[in-house]
Amino acid sequence: MAAAQIHHTGQIGHIVAIEGGIADVRFDGGLPSIATRLVTLTDPEIVIEVAGLPAADIARGLVLNPTPELRLGLAVRDTGRPIEVPVGDAVLGRMFNVFGETIDGGPPLVDAPRRAILRDPVPLSKRRVEGAIFETGIKAIDLLSPLERGGKAGLFGGAGVGKTVLITEMIHNMVAEYDGISLFCGIGERCREAEELYREMDAAGVLDNTVMVFGQMNESPGVRFRVGHAALTMAEYFRDDRRRNVLVLIDNIFRFVQAGSEVSGLLGRIPSRVGYQPTLGTELAELEERICSTDRGAMTSIQAVYVPADDFTDPAATHTFSHLSQRNAAATVAEYCSAVQTTGVTWSRSSVWCGQPAHWMQQPVLPV
Repeated sequence: MAAAQIHHTGQIGHIVAIEGGIADVRFDGGLPSIATRLVTLTDPEIVIEVAGLPAADIARGLVLNPTPELRLGLAVRDTGRPIEVPVGDAVLGRMFNVFGETIDGGPPLVDAPRRAILRDPVPLSKRRVEGAIFETGIKAIDLLSPLERGGKAGLFGGAGVGKTVLITEMIHNMVAEYDGISLFCGIGERCREAEELYREMDAAGVLDNTVMVFGQMNESPGVRFRVGHAALTMAEYFRDDRRRNVLVLIDNIFRFVQAGSEVSGLLGRIPSRVGYQPTLGTELAELEERICSTDRGAMTSIQAVYVPADDFTDPAATHTFSHLSQRNAAATVAEYCSAVQTTGVTWSRSSVWCGQPAHWMQQPVLPV
């Protein structure tokens, strides 16, 4: 295959193949770069992000917002730029999708500056490690497994054990007292949960220092694969440009991994262990390594991590382990709280690391 010619103009191409959430676009005058945003000449626009260059005149991309207008022969324009989201004080108190469009019913942000969602992580030489404790207001966590300010904590557990409940409780406890910006990123979030969270934060009066970004389960895998990067771009602005501390809450990291697996399958890559994508480690690192503290500000992250079939050896869980500074089992934390209410006795630190309540080491320490 001849080497692909890369260009950065706004020339027009045409869709020559559609397979699931993937579209092949033929350009006669050179190809767009990887991660470039392509848009169709329809109303509304259909956004395609370039994911590969399989031939000298073909760009293969992820269709991020498919509509019935998507068809063979449809004209596509190369914008010459990646997907960008708004940054600045104007995003505070608002809810966005992966394209930086407001989805809370408020006015759009027309004049806000925008930045690309895909950015390099901070070099190791510019990172800072903090040793202070990050108080959550949840006794089971603050007493037995305190979180590190500027670190990354994971809440691990299977379906229905209370990961989202703990994340929501942390928001209620911390946002009002936190001395910085809070950003909630819903990856694979349900519409009901997003709407309820928005209303609860508005009623509590803490929405003015909060940003919310959602990529929901009913959207394409490409959206869920990129929404985490969109949220971190907004968070990095407040940390680096405004020198503010940032609290990033993510629910759920497994949905990011799952979306990457779907994208990998659509692109025709051969699956790796347990059917996951062969690029799992790289994709997760590109997201997680952007979450760090610098001399300009601290970025603390609390992440819910779904564990498939309660198997903590699952590649999605083990790869996430390596990026976190703190791990808690959501099931045991939730049942710990129930046990405290029933018995009035706390348990040893080892309880928060077990996967099953039956394995708890019942060693009472101090009455609550």
